[in-house]
Amino acid sequence: MRNILVLIGIIVFVAVLISFVLQFLRNSKQKQFMYLLQNNEFDTLYKKIDSFYTKSIFPEYNREYVRLNALIMQDRKEKIDATFDKLIPMAKDKNAKIDILGKAFEYYVYDENQEKCDQIIKEIEKLDDEKMLKYANMMYDIMILKKSNHIKELEKDFDKQPVMQRATNAYLLSVQYKNKGNEEKAQYYKNVSKSLVEGEKG
Repeated sequence: MRNILVLIGIIVFVAVLISFVLQFLRNSKQKQFMYLLQNNEFDTLYKKIDSFYTKSIFPEYNREYVRLNALIMQDRKEKIDATFDKLIPMAKDKNAKIDILGKAFEYYVYDENQEKCDQIIKEIEKLDDEKMLKYANMMYDIMILKKSNHIKELEKDFDKQPVMQRATNAYLLSVQYKNKGNEEKAQYYKNVSKSLVEGEKG
């Protein structure tokens, strides 16, 4: 009995040790990925993603997610489409689905790709996330349908919002005023958005 308990203790210890080492290796590799992304070293990044070492410590979903960020930075549309098509079905839990569908919708709505946005909204509707669906529908109205029906809600308490939220809302207000034909207001909010973003960059 004592030997069995000792064996179990050793197995648990080894499992914890392996988990710790894997996490350390992943953190180190993630920092390397971030460095390569920030310095636009995409060819090196893709080689690292596809290396045997990276495949041995990261699941496919994580590797493809890093690849997606690089492809978006390079604006490689066909490969971006293919990678989203691959990642979306791979996301199994709700948090992962919210993350990848949100990322996909944001990319396609700013690209004004109505067909893709329609597909993604159908997937968002399955998540039972009212806040996410409401935001997606608002973005769809503004960017795809060229409506201006969200001006009041975005101007409400504008100055009380966090900086980056204000920057985003200012941009959406700019687009709506442009949709409405009010070029003066559109330019005003465009300048506000730009100023807020540049202020955050320092």
